[in-house]
Amino acid sequence: MSMRTSPKTTQLKTVFDSNVYVAAALRPGQYADRWLDIAALPGSGLALFASDYILAEVRRKLTDRFALPDTVVGQFIDRIKVTATIVSPNFELLVVEGDPDDNAIVACAVEAQAQLIVTADSDLLKLNPYQGIGITHPKELKNIFAEAYKT
Repeated sequence: MSMRTSPKTTQLKTVFDSNVYVAAALRPGQYADRWLDIAALPGSGLALFASDYILAEVRRKLTDRFALPDTVVGQFIDRIKVTATIVSPNFELLVVEGDPDDNAIVACAVEAQAQLIVTADSDLLKLNPYQGIGITHPKELKNIFAEAYKT
């Protein structure tokens, strides 16, 4: 349990796919970026989890594919580290054949005992649910966290 959790707050343990983080970095102020802000708020009900693998994937995509400067990428990764609890799965899953990035998202969720994976990846969305973990598109978060989204 994170330091920002009060005993009265029920938090939904959530893992964001790297595509959600990339969208947040590329579109400040838009929905993905707002969800990262909401997860950082005490009492938001959203407990965010990530892994070193996810952070490395986000860094790689922002640097290689989108050519963001290292300083900007570093600051964004630091923002995730402040907001999310970092877990280290010591196992590999083969849930989505041929896609280690998707498998790492699911492994992070299993390790964190998450209740929700948020992704725009169709291969992951097809798994919904996976071992009791719900998998949803980022646009659906506004229905789950209607009060937080209004802020």
